[in-house]
Amino acid sequence: MVQVARGVHWLRMPVAFAPGHVNLWAIEDQYEDGSNNGPCWTLVDAGFPDDATRANWTAALTGDLAGRPVRRILITHCHPDHFGLGEWLAQQTGARIWMSLGEFMTAQAWFGTVPASDRGLMADFFVLHGLAAEQTDAMRGESGRYRQVVGELPLAMRRILPGETLRIGGDDWTAIAGYGHSPEHLSFHRANDPVLIAGDMLLPRISPNTPTLAYEPEVDAVGQYLDSIELFRALPDHTVVLPAHGDPYVGIAARVDALQAHHAERLALIVSLCAEPQTAAALLPSLFKRELDSFQTRFAMGEVIAHLNHLWQTGRLRRLPKQDGVLRYTQP
Repeated sequence: MVQVARGVHWLRMPVAFAPGHVNLWAIEDQYEDGSNNGPCWTLVDAGFPDDATRANWTAALTGDLAGRPVRRILITHCHPDHFGLGEWLAQQTGARIWMSLGEFMTAQAWFGTVPASDRGLMADFFVLHGLAAEQTDAMRGESGRYRQVVGELPLAMRRILPGETLRIGGDDWTAIAGYGHSPEHLSFHRANDPVLIAGDMLLPRISPNTPTLAYEPEVDAVGQYLDSIELFRALPDHTVVLPAHGDPYVGIAARVDALQAHHAERLALIVSLCAEPQTAAALLPSLFKRELDSFQTRFAMGEVIAHLNHLWQTGRLRRLPKQDGVLRYTQP
């Protein structure tokens, strides 16, 4: 565990998939509600549900974090590398999960058997956007995948409202909602000795996935994401940014510029590729130079459809009427 700012400590947990780790955070806290006394911890994110992360948490709770109880566990969003061990960690510490309602209810839907979360629906959606039916065969047999990965979810939590101020360790931390990467992602900003626990919204080296999913087929996830990160410009540029992947850094404005430029470049490329009508699947080889396995293809398809939705809804592309059961996009 490494202290990266006043009262804020960094725990990096390895994961078996890219980018190979997730950053979790422990904030020095103090009980202020009369229910208890003395110092405590507020944790941010729980990590991926695997044996290595459980072992690392056990070592931390009996080592660097020992001597202070855990008061609460803040969750940035419901993806398994952030929320997957939430219930396990809550059981180990006796602490309550705090998160946005949008993320909590999305996790409950993905965990259950809600028809809209069925992988067969997602497979049909990708076929609609030009993916060959045989490329979706594996996906159709994976309904309940989130439940298989996560294993267990909390049945209750304390809701954090966007814009809400949390008192942690004598400081005010503001919950900042972000959209496009997940339904109601929360980042946490401390103005005094400025720190931003950014989750996946402002990663230092890569852009987070901004997918379109079958149950919200026309969402402009790219536009939502770009609008969300623009709001971070209001924070002081010397704010220490603590991302969920990669190393802490300073320079919010430059990072927002870089992320916006990346998406502008991708959008311009897609427009140029659509001089003739194109499906999302037909664009994959031009946008992803490496060979994609079936898992990567799903992420790539969701990302390309999101960019096409943005271009269509902003008038830079036309979406043609469905032909042969497939949607195509072209320049106006």
